[in-house]
Amino acid sequence: MRLPKKYIFWFLLASLSALFGEVAIGATLFPFFSLWGILVILPLYGLHTLVLASIVYRFGRPRFETLYLAGVIFGLYEAYITKIIWNPDWEAVIQVGGISVLEVLVVVLFWHPFMSFIIPLGMAELLTSRRKLLPGFVLKHPVAFAVVLGALESSNSPSPLHSFLSLASTLMVVLILIRWWRKHYEGENLDDILPSPGELRFLLPLLLAYYVVLGLGIKREAIPGYGAQAFVWFLYIVTGFLLCRALRKSRGVEVERTSAPSLRTLIVLSAIWILSGLAFSTAELFFHELRYIIFAGLWLFGALTALVSFFRSAWWALKK
Repeated sequence: MRLPKKYIFWFLLASLSALFGEVAIGATLFPFFSLWGILVILPLYGLHTLVLASIVYRFGRPRFETLYLAGVIFGLYEAYITKIIWNPDWEAVIQVGGISVLEVLVVVLFWHPFMSFIIPLGMAELLTSRRKLLPGFVLKHPVAFAVVLGALESSNSPSPLHSFLSLASTLMVVLILIRWWRKHYEGENLDDILPSPGELRFLLPLLLAYYVVLGLGIKREAIPGYGAQAFVWFLYIVTGFLLCRALRKSRGVEVERTSAPSLRTLIVLSAIWILSGLAFSTAELFFHELRYIIFAGLWLFGALTALVSFFRSAWWALKK
């Protein structure tokens, strides 16, 4: 029995989201080869990406503002599931009213919108409708982006061997999926293979079930009082309102198309990513402060990008 092509694509999209959202920062090393990755990471990232992408494509058009705001809703899972914006696993630098400010900026408003949603969806577009959704830096400087990704992965990796095995195993699976998709279904329209309204009626409750199970199962005692929770509710409401405005405004707007890189190019970039992760993680054995320099650069860049992106998207959504 042959699986319908859309289900295979859904798995590919979930894999891309887990690759860039988790493996790229060393948060999950082996999403395809661990129970946590198979039962939690891939479904959680896949469900978020599929549900939110379907909303964007069905009620508006994919462009930076609509994708970014949907990505913020994605990132807000760091509240009730991981509790990171209330009680991170590290010492919060700035905490106001029970809210870890930098964690909100970098994790919720930067990392997940870009790395877990926009970039995976942009990659998926290159395999299907070829809309130009990837950020300009990624398209213009893919080698530099691959090197940066390797540095980021190394900053969280236990050892050079872990970096190599994590990146090599994950990228191998993703490249196999991409090769198989391009061989059989090159040029499919992404709009047609995202979940239909009927399929969303199944996927959305499943995503909510993950919120309930993981929210109660992971650090349940870290859920704060209503004051700190109210900020998250407020952010959900504001972002949802802005997303609705942006979706309505985006209807009828055409998105520029672009060409897709060859499989050989993707293999070369993957090799650069692996070698970069290995090189940086090895260098950190001799220069321990390097990982802290990488983290500091990520947090500074992420916080500034988050502020610019959120206010740019809000301004575009609200202006006449």
